[in-house]
Amino acid sequence: MIEALRRFLDRAGSNAWLLLVITMVIWGANAPVIRAASGEISPMMIVHLRWALVAIAIWFFAPPAFREDWKLVRARPVYLIAMAAMMTASNAMIFTAANYTTAINLSILQGAGPVLLIIGARMARKTRITPARAFGVALSLADVVLLAAGGDLSALRSLTFNIGDLLMLASVALYCVYVLMLRQRAPVSAYSFFCFVALGSWALSLPLFIWEIAAGLAIWPTLKGFAALLYVGFLTSMFGQLFFMRAVELIGAARAGISQNLSPPIGAALAVIFLGEVFALYHLVSLALVLGGIWISERLGRR
Repeated sequence: MIEALRRFLDRAGSNAWLLLVITMVIWGANAPVIRAASGEISPMMIVHLRWALVAIAIWFFAPPAFREDWKLVRARPVYLIAMAAMMTASNAMIFTAANYTTAINLSILQGAGPVLLIIGARMARKTRITPARAFGVALSLADVVLLAAGGDLSALRSLTFNIGDLLMLASVALYCVYVLMLRQRAPVSAYSFFCFVALGSWALSLPLFIWEIAAGLAIWPTLKGFAALLYVGFLTSMFGQLFFMRAVELIGAARAGISQNLSPPIGAALAVIFLGEVFALYHLVSLALVLGGIWISERLGRR
């Protein structure tokens, strides 16, 4: 059995699309997993312990050039702290949002990331936005409004946003800033830099963890909460990242990035299957808006 597993991993390591499908299933399931863990483990506890698990794994599986890369990264401590802080804050928002909104909403709002990156690139680097891309951005942002209105457009006059949806959207936006800043990182491998950010996130999440305990808000993990912690610690944070980075090495970032469009529908489907959430017609329309907006932005926008 172990030998069969080894042969599978050897084959998978050279098959970019297999790695991407596995990664998108892992990332797509993230929203249903953290939604299922709501009330089973508190947000700051899962954020801190998640990075603690990653830090332990890094200790044993650090890349060979880890020490040499550290010399380059520590030359810009403020940059590293800022990146780790954004990662920590983004995580905290996601796990807090899971207490207030559905896994379907979490999954669909996650799909707004590519479009927010286009807006961020325009603001930060004056990247040109073609009319087709502008239309794609408008379509994807319309999905946010539709979700907020609960599918009832007449409710837009007295619209009140669900705090969970707002936190998820803020988390996605913050992560987009993180991605845009990656270009300014020290000249080290993506994996090495991920290790440094993970260690920094673990350190920066410690005060939040302590505050949560001191405030009496901590929920120590139940069996379900512990399972969710293992999932986000090892599958989402480590294997998903490693598989995606390996796929990028094999076929390039542009082709690999398209696969991320699969994550929202996978997450929504898993929420229906395993959590029994109701997938309404407006969810379908919202999903079509965000995926259509991404497709128009990426395909027609480039032309």
